[in-house]
This record gives sequence, structure tokens and C-alpha cells, in this order.
Amino acid sequence: MQTPDVVVLVPGFLGFSRFGGFYYFAERVVAVVRGVVEERLGYPVPVVPCTTHPTNALAERQRHLVDYLGNLCTKTLAGVERIHLVGHSTGGVDAQLLTCTKPLDGRAWNQKANAVRRKIRSVVTISAPHYGTCLADSWLAYWAENPFVRWAPIVHGIKLGYHVLRLVPEELPAIQRIQLARDVVAFLAEVAFHRELIADLRPANMEKLRSTLKPEPGIALTCFVTGTELRARSERPSDSFFTDMYDLTKGDGNASPSVDGCKRLLQDLIKRKPDLVIRSAHSRRPRAIHVELNDGVVNTIRQLVDPDDLSQVGGFVVADHADVLGHYDRQDSLIEGTPYNAGLFHSGAGFGDDEFFKLYRRVAEAILR
Repeated sequence: MQTPDVVVLVPGFLGFSRFGGFYYFAERVVAVVRGVVEERLGYPVPVVPCTTHPTNALAERQRHLVDYLGNLCTKTLAGVERIHLVGHSTGGVDAQLLTCTKPLDGRAWNQKANAVRRKIRSVVTISAPHYGTCLADSWLAYWAENPFVRWAPIVHGIKLGYHVLRLVPEELPAIQRIQLARDVVAFLAEVAFHRELIADLRPANMEKLRSTLKPEPGIALTCFVTGTELRARSERPSDSFFTDMYDLTKGDGNASPSVDGCKRLLQDLIKRKPDLVIRSAHSRRPRAIHVELNDGVVNTIRQLVDPDDLSQVGGFVVADHADVLGHYDRQDSLIEGTPYNAGLFHSGAGFGDDEFFKLYRRVAEAILR
């Protein structure tokens, strides 16, 4: 296939394209982005989900992403002139770091990497922990380093595991349950033996890294930030799993000057440009952009790169970390009944098809700009 443009979807911490019967990016992501971009440009634009190394350090993920993009442009797609990266969560960090003036190993970019980097025209990040996530500072992250020494959180860990098991649909066929169980065991083993990424994503480490990096000029960056407050007493209350994850992620209330600048930027933009907010009629806009606000995995104010750049903000989405991947309780607004696509989190944000398509139309428009 010959095409001048390609859009590459970069996954986050989990790093897979498929997990049992669960695809990281829902199929609707590819369809919406490709449909909008091709309609405007008038020629085929492939949208390709890639894989990364799940829990390896950011530097290793960076090398893998360079290799993947290089092979994509030379072996799979001929004639690619422009690469557009769309990264979710840590995948957004991977994508943005690839456009900085030096690699994470501190040396100069090599010839192969520069051949790829020269083709990158735009980067879109969604729910990306550009300044880390307080989840990586929680008892869950530290307990994973040595669970036999830290006994205090075991009860909390069992409780969290119980909530995770409840997410598995009861009607899932036995063969899919077996496949899912095998994939879960393999992933947990990966986390147990490779915890480098968790360390990299700790706020103090990401803040230090940011202070040493400078982005290349001329590459458009658009950040979509996510967050939703807990809903305890409403028709759509947050479930126990999301509540646990939200509490683990909110942190201790401290923020560096750069992160505090991102908070002020978001507060100002939402007041001046309310059209930047994407939310359903069933949700409510957070009362304020505060340091504890998060999407169940990443703190909202840590999802921007430059606290002084108004143009980088693509939108504030009232949603949880999985909603924006297309994994929400999908229910046709005109057909009553149970959802025909169960979400991963149940935050109560009310994110649905209208919000999903609005978000990814904006993602496509950011690519086209």
C-alpha cells in the first residue's frame, strides 16, 4: 500500500493491542479517525495500532517505538512522508518524548531514529502522564516491588483484586475466560519482574525528566486531558473499583511549580472557552481543576506538557481513563435495555457515543491541522 500519511495509535502502560478478547483501542477509534481524515484529504490514510513493551522503562519503550515506526515505513507501507502519533496514557508520553531534541539515553539521536523523527508531523496525547501519576507513588506501586515485606496493604490488595474479578462478564464463554486468565497471568509476571516503568512514572522522576528535555520546533502537539469526580449519591454512582483507583491516584495534594502552572492554565481555559469541555448531559463538570482530580489512573493537571502553551490543549473530557479508548457502557440512546458493550471502569461520568465521536473528531482535526 502506498500512502503519504499514516496515523499510529500508541498504547499505554499495558502495551498490548489485544488482551484476551479485549482490544486496547476499541475498533471505533480506528474507524472514526480514518473516516474523518480520509474524507478531508481524499486518499487512504491507514490508522495502525502498534504494540510497545508493557512495563519496560521509558527508554526501552522509546527504542522499540523507533524500530516499529522504521519497519512500518520501510517494509509495510511504501512512500510514507508524514507520521501522526496518537498516544493514550503512557503511549502519549512515548509519542511526545520521541519529538524531543535528544533521546532518553542522553546521547544524540542516531541515523535510524532521525529518519523516523523527520517524518513526524503531529502528536496527539490523551490522558497522558506527562508529569507522572500519583498512582505510581501509591501503596499499590510500592507493594508490587516487594509484597512479602509490605504486609499492611495486603487486605487492600485482596479487596482491589476482588473488584477487578467482578469486571469479567459472567456470560463470557469458557474458552475466552481461559485465554483471559492466561493473558492476565503473563501480564502480572511481566509487572513482577519489570517494574522500571512504574519508577519512571513517579511524579518526582517525570518532573526531573521534563526539566532536561526540549521539544523539536515545528511538530504540532495537542493534549486531551481527562478527569471526573467521584459520584457517591446519584443515579450513576462510581463503582467500588473506580473509587479505589481514584483514591490511589489522587496523591497527597502537592504539586511542583510546573504542574501548578498546568492547573492554572486549565482553570483559565475552561472559564474562557467552555466549548473545550466534552461531557455528557448525565455528567457534571468538576467544581474546580484541583490537584486531586483524576481519571482513575492519571491526575488531570499532570496531562499537559507546557504550562505556558495555551494552544496545546485540545479539550477537557469528563471521562475516566478507559472511556476515551471506547471502553464504556455503550448504550444506543434510542434503544432501551442493558449495555451491549461493557466498560472497564464505571466512574459514573456518563461518557457515551456522542462524547466519544466528538473527542475523536477533534483528534482527527488536530492531525489535519
